[in-house]
Amino acid sequence: MRQPASPVRTLSCLSLACLLLSGCGTVGTVPIADDARARLRVVSVNPVVKLPKDITYLGPKEAAAMMLGGPLVGSAIANGTSTGPKAALLAELDANRIAVGDIVASEFAKQASGATNLKFVVDGQPADAQVQLWVNAYGIMHAQPFGSTLYPMLNVSAVMRTPDGKVLWQATDIVGALNPENKQGHSIDDYARDPELLRQAFMGGADIVSHMLADNFMGRAKPQNVPGIQQ
Repeated sequence: MRQPASPVRTLSCLSLACLLLSGCGTVGTVPIADDARARLRVVSVNPVVKLPKDITYLGPKEAAAMMLGGPLVGSAIANGTSTGPKAALLAELDANRIAVGDIVASEFAKQASGATNLKFVVDGQPADAQVQLWVNAYGIMHAQPFGSTLYPMLNVSAVMRTPDGKVLWQATDIVGALNPENKQGHSIDDYARDPELLRQAFMGGADIVSHMLADNFMGRAKPQNVPGIQQ
């Protein structure tokens, strides 16, 4: 059972999470017009989802730096070029063919199809519009500065265009350790022992952020006060 963090720790953790997750590729929301959505039947999801070169890891050292030096210090360490846990995570993803981009595309198509009366596909069949997804930031992080459980985090942007390139809709959503529905958390040692836990964690995170994006597409989204994202 997840224990609630203290207000101070939660605020600091949220501040750092925002710094880590509000990547430079984020886009603000452009809602789709009701008549434009009504004309759609099939939407193609581009299977190529770009990821940043680096993965974000917020572990005990980064949490301690955040508590002592503030979010900016913790963020600098978390986004540093350490060859420790971050390199190990990237190697584990590669060795076990855990393609986060493929997972995001698949989960988005599933969630968007389930949340709407439209068919979202990733097989390239003829469609009325296409969605391009990209991941601005991804990794694993603690929900509490001194906890041992690491949860997946994903910052995902989506843009829907007509065949002639007109933007119909765009949005960015974020799932992190503080999302209560994000329950796929394990220790770094557990992830190392069983790589499938890492796959399941990112599948769970992608499922949540895709559901958020689908709600945004349908006009049911709750605004997120995240730096770099204009709702």
